[in-house]
Amino acid sequence: MKSPLHRLPLWPWISLLLLLVLRLAWLNAYTLNSDEAQHAHVAWAWTQGLLPYRDVFDNHGPLFGWLHSPLLAWLSDRPDVLTWLRLAMQGWYLVALGATGWMARRLYGWRVALVVMLVAGLFPRFFVVSGQFRTDDMWMAMWLLGLAFVAGAPPRAWRYFVAGLCMGCALAVSQKTLVLLVTTVVAAGVVRLMCPATAPRGGVRCWAAAALGLLLVPAAFAIWLAAHGVLADAWYGLAGYNVGGASKRHAAQQLLWFLLLAAVLLVLSVREARRRAGDAFDWTVFFALQGGLFLLLIWFVWPLVTKQDFLPVLPTLVLSGGGWVSRLAWLERRPQLRAALLLATLGAELVAMIADAPPWRDELAAQRDELALVLRYTDDHDAVMDPKGDAIFRSRPYYPVLESMAMRRLRKGQMMDTIADELVDHRAMLVILRRLPYASARFVMLNYVPAGGDVWVAGRMLPTPAADQSIDLALPGDYVLTDGHQRLRASLDGAPEADHWTLGRGIHHLKVASGTPVALVWTQAFERGWRPLPPAVGAP
Repeated sequence: MKSPLHRLPLWPWISLLLLLVLRLAWLNAYTLNSDEAQHAHVAWAWTQGLLPYRDVFDNHGPLFGWLHSPLLAWLSDRPDVLTWLRLAMQGWYLVALGATGWMARRLYGWRVALVVMLVAGLFPRFFVVSGQFRTDDMWMAMWLLGLAFVAGAPPRAWRYFVAGLCMGCALAVSQKTLVLLVTTVVAAGVVRLMCPATAPRGGVRCWAAAALGLLLVPAAFAIWLAAHGVLADAWYGLAGYNVGGASKRHAAQQLLWFLLLAAVLLVLSVREARRRAGDAFDWTVFFALQGGLFLLLIWFVWPLVTKQDFLPVLPTLVLSGGGWVSRLAWLERRPQLRAALLLATLGAELVAMIADAPPWRDELAAQRDELALVLRYTDDHDAVMDPKGDAIFRSRPYYPVLESMAMRRLRKGQMMDTIADELVDHRAMLVILRRLPYASARFVMLNYVPAGGDVWVAGRMLPTPAADQSIDLALPGDYVLTDGHQRLRASLDGAPEADHWTLGRGIHHLKVASGTPVALVWTQAFERGWRPLPPAVGAP
């Protein structure tokens, strides 16, 4: 006897194959997000023996960075590293879609499962955001995989344990798993109350197995962090920093809206469950209620809303919608209309996706060029100041990352702007000038020279071409004097002539032997081919 797979037409398999081809075609076209470099930098830090939360800032769970650190070690010092990291994320995309299809097949059959996979997989926000290198890809994949072990399956202790283990992995990646767990418990409780007493349900043994699986991975990391003396640092990064750094505008009003809309959603779900009057747990209503509650919590209660927050519920909402549509008798009798609706939906998704992220646009080109400059001018031991780990393979002199919550704290004076002092203390001779607070940005523009894009190299453009001048140097380091093309020999502070000097902070007097001085710049970058741009002819 052949399985239902063999009775399916060829077009679903071709469609799924085309979906995977689209993922590869969009590899460099997914919108570049600053989180990608931050996550890559944290994973790289693991390869250097650095401890998360203490040696390198992180406000996400440790599992993602630790798991992807071997990949960062293998891709060390490659300017195109994000392309390869995005390629690795396609595995999590396949896990997420496979888990969604697995649930849909068990609940509604293979045809609905394949339709759900196509519609969910091509949903523009899901397609683009899940293609970026970010913790949320693994988070949503592990969450959906956990659900797949129990959705529509007979309750067994081993299933609940594996489901809890997967969700525990999701919790070790993102604290937003707690919101998923809360909405899941509420939705499951509501739907369970609508079930008849004879419906199969998991007993105490099943729920104990789920709790054990859920706690296993987070507990292992907690023990490891405690053994290395960074548990308090981890608590601040995972809880204290995130909770204290963001607040919802008009919080009371937003909470009221959440309660009102959640009540409406609850009433509608109960009515639909009663109307359907099944003999078993109604997973269609459950997924709709759980996804809806999660969306409402994120929109109205969660302090900081981002596109990636919705990844784990978009497939289950499509799953619920597919299950509901599959029970419409009038549509079941019209196969041509079903096919037309599916094609129209997929076509609309594809058009929206192209409009959002055209596949012919290389979103990583500027990032690759910038990283290539950084890697060219710096060594492994050099510190590079960047907003969030944009230099990826270089340590940062300033511990906090300059993301939205940090910028808000800096503006309000809740965080000290010590970036200039850290640049001096760590002798950071290269800076990526983005997101810096005003005072730090001004320090960079006074003590660094543009080297292309947002990359600035330590140095000073000289105010005049005079042979004798004084320079007030704020950043100690090894410098050369140049006319924009070659080194110039000069006498520094009355010492014999030389062509480079290790200078400390303070005022230095230069007397040029010959040539027209343009700039005093970092020796290492100069030796590796970088040249400051001489002033234009006739410029004042």
